[in-house]
Amino acid sequence: MGDDLSGNLYDILEVSPRARPEVINAAYKVLIQEYHPDKTDGDQKIAKVINNAKEILLDKKKREAYDKERNDLEETDIGGFRVLELIAEGGFGRTYRGEHIKLKTPVCIKHGINISPQDAEILMDEARAIWDLRHFGIPAIRDLVRLDDGSYAIVMSYIPGPTLAKIIEKNTRLDPEHVCWVMERTLNILKYLHYHGVVHGDVKPQNIIMQPSSHTVVLVDYGLAMIRPKSDAKNIGYTPYYASPEQMAGNVLIPRSDFYSLAMTMIYALGGDVATKEVPETVPDELCSFLRRFLVRDVLSRPGWEIEDFTDSIADLRLKLFGRRRSEMKPIPNF
Repeated sequence: MGDDLSGNLYDILEVSPRARPEVINAAYKVLIQEYHPDKTDGDQKIAKVINNAKEILLDKKKREAYDKERNDLEETDIGGFRVLELIAEGGFGRTYRGEHIKLKTPVCIKHGINISPQDAEILMDEARAIWDLRHFGIPAIRDLVRLDDGSYAIVMSYIPGPTLAKIIEKNTRLDPEHVCWVMERTLNILKYLHYHGVVHGDVKPQNIIMQPSSHTVVLVDYGLAMIRPKSDAKNIGYTPYYASPEQMAGNVLIPRSDFYSLAMTMIYALGGDVATKEVPETVPDELCSFLRRFLVRDVLSRPGWEIEDFTDSIADLRLKLFGRRRSEMKPIPNF
């Protein structure tokens, strides 16, 4: 029993935050027997704290509320960084906007709230995937910090701008010329990643950050990425609709897997139906044909970098469809 009786409830009961109710109850019984005030050497104050910890951690709703508050990093310091505000939250963890304490420069902090060895390894794998990569469309890793409770947080460069999902949410769709430059920029990022042996594994509208004023994009979230995957490697998850058939089957990912996900993302951006893969009739046939090449079910039947540079192909398509290879900063409505 530690000296801080107002601290972490898990520490008070000397159990892991991952502990099952049965383990928590067993730990409680051992500790309360030792500190029960009816005993000669008991301690009423400690017994009260132990009882309080047990009451909260053995009540499902109270434990969930406690865990949510305990995992909130806002207005706290980790390593040399200050956590400022929550940006996004998912089943695996939370993403915050933060800043370097000394330099006051902005950073993005991704905290893995689940502290099992498996989840910690997933976060470390994400850091490894892009640790040495330097590209305008990839966030730069600043640090990997281990928190007092054993969880990890990745500190990355902060990328301002709405996601592609947010833009479509506001506009319903993008016109084909915008979709073409977004696809060309994303293909450029994938070309760099694939050359360095990294398969992103989760290309989707929520993971493409748009910078409308400069017509640039940044591909984020490498939690499902694979580094030079071997034939027996298994992927750890996927996003429905955007994942390739081989990813949903749990099989190894290859660069062509990212192409499938990118094509599905562009269907969404065009205002299409990702369930049926249908797009509005106003979308040029040539663009539809370009996307369909990546949507072949058999991964090895999809085209690869070894036979074609798709950044050149989409640039040529832009010239054919719109009479120019550059968008000339054509504005995106509402942004």
